[in-house]
Order: sequence, then C-alpha cells, then structure tokens
Amino acid sequence: MYRVYNYLKQKSSAVVEIFRKTSKRRRVTYLLLAVGIAICFTALAIFQAKVNKTAAKEFLLAASYYQEAQNAEEKEEKLEKFQEARLLYESILSKFWVKDKRRALFYLGSCLYSLGEYEEARKVLQKFESKYRNDYFAPWAKIKLASIYEQLQEYEKAVETYEEIPKMYPESSLVSQALLGVARCQKLQGKRSEAQKSYEELISRYPLSEEKQIAEAMIQRLEAEE
Repeated sequence: MYRVYNYLKQKSSAVVEIFRKTSKRRRVTYLLLAVGIAICFTALAIFQAKVNKTAAKEFLLAASYYQEAQNAEEKEEKLEKFQEARLLYESILSKFWVKDKRRALFYLGSCLYSLGEYEEARKVLQKFESKYRNDYFAPWAKIKLASIYEQLQEYEKAVETYEEIPKMYPESSLVSQALLGVARCQKLQGKRSEAQKSYEELISRYPLSEEKQIAEAMIQRLEAEE
C-alpha cells in the first residue's frame, strides 16, 4: 500500500512539474479544454436524467391505461385503452437515452397482441426474447408468441414454442397453460391421439390446476367423437 502511495505521489508530482514547464498559453488551452469536457458531460447527464424522468412518467401512465384496458368490459373501450398504452410504450422505446426499455418492450408486444396486430406483436416479442431471455417476463413473452402462432394457424410452430416453456422455465406457473396449448394445437392439426396423450400428461403433472379440468373435458369430447 505504501509503495502504491509513493508511486502515485511521484506520478502526480511529475504531472505537476510538466504542467509548470508548459507555456502559459498551452496551460490556458488545456484548462479550457478540461472545463469544456466537464460541461459537456454535465449537460449530457442532466439531459439523460430529464429523458429518463419523462419516460418514467410515460410508463406509469401507460401502465394505468394497460390496466384499464384489462378491466374494461366494453370492447371499444378495451381497444382504445390498449391503443393509448401502445403509443406511450412506443414513445418510450423511441428515446435513445432511456436506460431501461425492457418492460416497455414487453408491454408493447402485449398491447399489439391484444389489439390483434399479431405480426407486429411477434416481431416485438421475439426482440424481447432475444435480448432478455432470463428476464422475469420471458416465460410470458414465450407463451404469447406461442399463442400468436396459434392465432395465425401456424400450429407446428405454436406446438414447438409451447413445448419450449416447460424445458426453459420448468418452475414457471405457465407450464400447465403451455401443456394445454400443446394439446389444443395438436387437436387442431387433427392429431387426436397425440392431443389425448398431452391432455393426460397435463392431468398427471398438474392435478390441482384449472387447466386439468379443461383437459378432462377435452378427453371426454375426444372419446365421444370416436
């Protein structure tokens, strides 16, 4: 520690000595340059803080619109609130200096999904998934992606995406929903035996889940259709 102190002391002394030997004009130039750099960094820090403060306010307002949309009973009101939330999330994401765009990106994808703009929602959620694979919202992004494929009748992709959820996020509360999605898509593909096995797996693994009751009803329906 003493050696480090002596080393730094010697270096600082050398720098001071060099500065003393430098001409007055150069010293003034160096000082002005240092002041200019300090002013620029301060201005940038103030600007970034202002942008992030604005983004935080927009996020809170967008979150309130998103919640109102989910609670709305009328379809028109629901779509209107989702649209208002969407515009705010897009505004946040358009700001270069915003530090945390993670939640805004996820909720933008959710808004687009709820608005029925599946292609745009898919792009946004895929971007979220590629950047934030280990995030809290990652399983939710994955199951929304699977649902989008299902809505677009791309059942093979939907099944593959649903099946990734138990593998990637085995502790997630969404696993039973994912298994139900697998069975549902298999049935829509006409793969009745595979669908029945998937329903039975769901019942076996999650006997206390709400999805278990749906699976039992679907098995009865499959057997009645034989």
